Amino acid sequence: MIKGFRFKKNERGYSEKTFVFMRNTIIPTTKYIFNPRITNQHNMPQTGPCFLYGNHSNYFDPFFLNLGLTEEPTAGVMTRDQFHKTLPRIFMDSIGIVPTSKYVPEPGIIRSVIRMIEQRRMIVIFPEGGRRWDGRPKPLIETTLKLFWKMGIPVHPVQLHGSHLGWPRWADKYRKSSIEIRFMDPIHASDFEDYETFAAYCREMIGFDEYYPPEDAYPKSCKKPAAGVQRFLYRCPDSGVTGSVFTPDGVNVYSRTSTMKYKMNVASRLVDRSGKEISVNDLHDKINQMPMVLERPEEDVVLESPGSQIYMVNKEHQRVKLERAHVELKTDRLLISMGSEVFDLPMDDLRYISVEQNHKITVTTPETTLQLVLEGKSALMWNIYINRLKEGEIPVKSL
Repeated sequence: MIKGFRFKKNERGYSEKTFVFMRNTIIPTTKYIFNPRITNQHNMPQTGPCFLYGNHSNYFDPFFLNLGLTEEPTAGVMTRDQFHKTLPRIFMDSIGIVPTSKYVPEPGIIRSVIRMIEQRRMIVIFPEGGRRWDGRPKPLIETTLKLFWKMGIPVHPVQLHGSHLGWPRWADKYRKSSIEIRFMDPIHASDFEDYETFAAYCREMIGFDEYYPPEDAYPKSCKKPAAGVQRFLYRCPDSGVTGSVFTPDGVNVYSRTSTMKYKMNVASRLVDRSGKEISVNDLHDKINQMPMVLERPEEDVVLESPGSQIYMVNKEHQRVKLERAHVELKTDRLLISMGSEVFDLPMDDLRYISVEQNHKITVTTPETTLQLVLEGKSALMWNIYINRLKEGEIPVKSL
C-alpha cells in the first residue's frame, strides 16, 4: 500500500501538509547542526517562476536554500538514487521534486521543468551534477546552463559558504558550523549579448573553492573529523599502496605502509608532528598523480571487489536487485561475474559513470544501467580509475 502512495498536491504542484511538516522537522534540524545565516536577504525570492542554483557539497544544501522560504517550498530535480527509498520518495514527490540520473540526458526532465514554470515554482538545480568531494568547483552541466538561458525567467545564484567543511562528502560526521547562505543578485538572460557570456557569468558566481571559506564559516567542533577519510585518501600518499590510510579514533590518521602520522582538525586540515597544517586536498592531488598499479598484473586486473551487491536499473528507472558478484576492473573492460552470468562491459561502452552516496558506482552503457555497491572500497577511487582508463592511461605493474 505505502509503496505507491502519493500525497495529494495543490494546483502549484506540492502538498501543503507536507510543506508544513518538513518546515517543522527538517528546518529546525538544519538550524541546530549548521547555525545557518542568510545574507543579502533582499535577493531571496519568495515565489516563482525562477531558478535557484548554487555550489553543492553537503546533503543539507537543498534545505539551506529553503531556510528562509516560509510561504512555499522549492521544486527541483534530485538524483534518482534517493527515489529508490520509499519514504524519501514520498516526501520529495509531495513537494514537487522529480528524479534524474546524474550526467545522463533525459528529455523528460525538460518537460517536468516546463511544468514547474507553468506552476510558478521556484526551481532548485545544482548544475555541477553532484556533491563536490574536495570543495573545489566542478564543471557545470552545459544542458542546465542552456536551460537557464532559454527559459527566460530569473536565475538566482546562491553561494553556500562553509557547506563543504560543515560536512565533507567523504566524512562520516558533520561538524557544528555556521553556514552562510549568500543570495547574489538575480541574473536575467536578456541582460547578456550571447549565451557564452551568460554561461561564463553563471559559472563565475559559484566558481570558488569551498575549502577556504570566510573565517566566520569555518566549523566549530567535531569529535571525529577524520572518520571516513580513507574514502578520499584511498592510497598512501607516501608509498602509493591502496587501502593503507586509516584512522583508529576518528582524529589520528596513519598509513599501514609508511611513517605517515597526522591529526585532523575540525577544518579538515591534517596537522603533522611539528604542528604544521597539511591540506587534505593536496594529499588527494598527490595520490591522483601517481600511476595506477595493477592489483593482479597477470590478468590485467586494476581493481577488484568480491561480494558486491549488484542492481539493474530497468526502463522504468526502478532498481532491480540482482545477485552478489565478483567485480573486476580490467585495463579494457569492467567484468561483473554472478555465477554463470557475466556482464562484460568494454571500456568504450561505459558512457556515464557516477558515484551515488559514497559507496556505490552507477555505470550506464547503450544497453543497460547497473549499480555496484562497493562496501569497504572507495567508490571515488573506482570512478577516477575508470575515467583514467577511458582516457587511455596504461597502469603499471608496480611503483
